[in-house]
Amino acid sequence: MAKYPFSEEAKKLVEREGLSIEELAYDPLLSKARRMAKERLERAVSRSSFYQPDLLDPASEIYSLIIARIIVEGSKDEMLRNLLAEYESKRFMHLSKEESDENLLRIASDLNVKMELKEEFRVWILDYIRLSKRLKDSKWRAVNRRIEGGYVLLSRDEARRLLAEAVRERILSKIDVPELPSPFLEILKGLKIPRKAVKRGKKGLLPCVESLLDSIMRGENLPHVARFALASHLLAAGWSTEEVLDVFRHSPDFKEKVARYQIEQIAKKGYRPPSCRKMTSWGLCPGECRVRKVAKAD
Repeated sequence: MAKYPFSEEAKKLVEREGLSIEELAYDPLLSKARRMAKERLERAVSRSSFYQPDLLDPASEIYSLIIARIIVEGSKDEMLRNLLAEYESKRFMHLSKEESDENLLRIASDLNVKMELKEEFRVWILDYIRLSKRLKDSKWRAVNRRIEGGYVLLSRDEARRLLAEAVRERILSKIDVPELPSPFLEILKGLKIPRKAVKRGKKGLLPCVESLLDSIMRGENLPHVARFALASHLLAAGWSTEEVLDVFRHSPDFKEKVARYQIEQIAKKGYRPPSCRKMTSWGLCPGECRVRKVAKAD
């Protein structure tokens, strides 16, 4: 339970205790959980390393995640929500490296993922399609996978990767939260969310580019083709590499050195923005945008 506070065991503990939001905020016995929730959120927004779970105190681990999620939900800040989801997803990948196959299957069940193990791991195709949609590499496309009896075959690491996406999905799911109590507001106010003001307006941008810009500014983690499309369109519209870099700072997995190199390469090599047809084939067209004059740059 301490390593995976979203497990079925953790859920049963929370239901059994039935604590109110006021008790979570003020009960002295939960002060450690509140400190851990604060650390969880601070590490998420700073994109820093993962802390090791306290295996001797699973209750504090469980309630720290609940408190962190309550604070995120009460903030109504989509960027903060995406940062926490990215952090918990990667933390799961880190903690599950040495997990037994049996435990991985148990975790899959807890996350409502239909997974089994025969000679290889396999996941129900509908779960596979849902969980792999954010993954960038072409190997994740269903047409490139072995499928038997409605199940997609996976290596152990691929199974873990899909479960990490299920963790992200769980963190991103909405929960009902009343007004945040004062202790939770104090934690929220202390978070230094890495936001940069974007000085440029959207004037002159295509609707598909506006949509991508809105998504990344909310802290959503765009797939590779969407990042390329956004960067190349903004550069073509006259944005500087620094202005484009500031946009990408809102991505929950932002790494400045990598992002700067990729943006500078697009600018240096003069890559033209993908055409309307290409944007449509990539699933990045928002629909009937009524834009007739688009650059044909396949």
